[in-house]
Amino acid sequence: MTSASSSVSQGAPLPPGETARDEALTAVVAAHRQALAALPLRQLPAPPAQWLHHGQVPGDGQPLVLMHQTALLQIIAHSRSNTNVELGGALLGQVYRYKSGVVVEVKAALPATSSDHGPVHFTFSADSWSSLHRDRAAHYANLDIIGWFHTHPDLGVFYSGDDVVVHSAAFTQPWHVGLVVDPLRDEAAFFGWVGGALSPLAGFYELPERQPQTVIPWRAVATTVWDKPYEAQQMAEADSRVVLARNGRPRFSGRELGLAASAAALLLSFFLVVGGVLPLMRRVELLETTLLNLAQVSLSASNAQSCPDPRLRILVPLNGQAYVAGATIQLIGTAEYPDARRYQTEYRPAGSETWLLIDRLRADTRLGPLADWVTTDLPPGDYELRLSPVDLNNIRLADSSPCAVSISLSPATAQP
Repeated sequence: MTSASSSVSQGAPLPPGETARDEALTAVVAAHRQALAALPLRQLPAPPAQWLHHGQVPGDGQPLVLMHQTALLQIIAHSRSNTNVELGGALLGQVYRYKSGVVVEVKAALPATSSDHGPVHFTFSADSWSSLHRDRAAHYANLDIIGWFHTHPDLGVFYSGDDVVVHSAAFTQPWHVGLVVDPLRDEAAFFGWVGGALSPLAGFYELPERQPQTVIPWRAVATTVWDKPYEAQQMAEADSRVVLARNGRPRFSGRELGLAASAAALLLSFFLVVGGVLPLMRRVELLETTLLNLAQVSLSASNAQSCPDPRLRILVPLNGQAYVAGATIQLIGTAEYPDARRYQTEYRPAGSETWLLIDRLRADTRLGPLADWVTTDLPPGDYELRLSPVDLNNIRLADSSPCAVSISLSPATAQP
């Protein structure tokens, strides 16, 4: 431990918000570690000496991405098919452990046809996501969806706030990777989960199964992860100029200038709302819809059976997810049930008949926080969480089917 870390640990306690974030990150890292440990051990498809290296050597904690030339050619063809809008699709392949590392072997790529894309954004619609799963089952039944790719035509390579939302919603496993390609600048970079957070990956490898030379026209570039959507970035960087008359003297009286300034301010407010705020609100709605669409597909394998009503859904945590005992766990989901006056979240130890209250939510939410579950005084073990619509007397509505998920709390000392 360095002297800096010692001084932090011995000083004043962290603010509650930072403590909660640290606990959540610790829980994510622990869950990722468990998932990676469960991956099968396999041999490499070819000796590493035969691979073609792009970018820097992957760092500690980063997966090793191995791209088949077949998949690369499919991505290149799709990315160049239309450079006026962003395009995307799914990466297919297999994930396994080799020695002490994790290998993400991408063998194929499936283009996605999405109605929600434009010059500066791409997201998966419900139809495109369903179509991808059908195409995978029909043509690549032996491969899994292990990531996604999309283009940034002439925008450079980075992860935008929108990209972070899509990756965080649909590609939650620690081996899920994202590839961003700029087909006009011939740049590319991979992103993935590192230490529980999305981060650029240092480089990747090409498996020359078709020809000994590379098929890639791109340069692997160093990049970053943004936490803002395009529109917010553009508005923040926009120049603001006032042009005066050449003689420097106003041609109008103070009163006229005051009226003109008021009118200009009113017009500016109008254009900011129409040109800035409303598009941002529409983007938020689109991203919210995307999250719900992707969550609906993801829930089919986890929470869907225990959350059959789409108006009552716990999206986070996932069924079977593990957390460190003592962490504060945020419950996120959907609560839009007719005639509900409140929404009640409860927990109980596995096997118990008694439900204990976590919190009550007084307003509907299409996608948002339901409660914060503080597990400080709870022993490690298996627990059930339940979401129910209730009336004014906090009695569950008779015609509702509550959403319940199971999670486990692990002792902190059990984490390696």
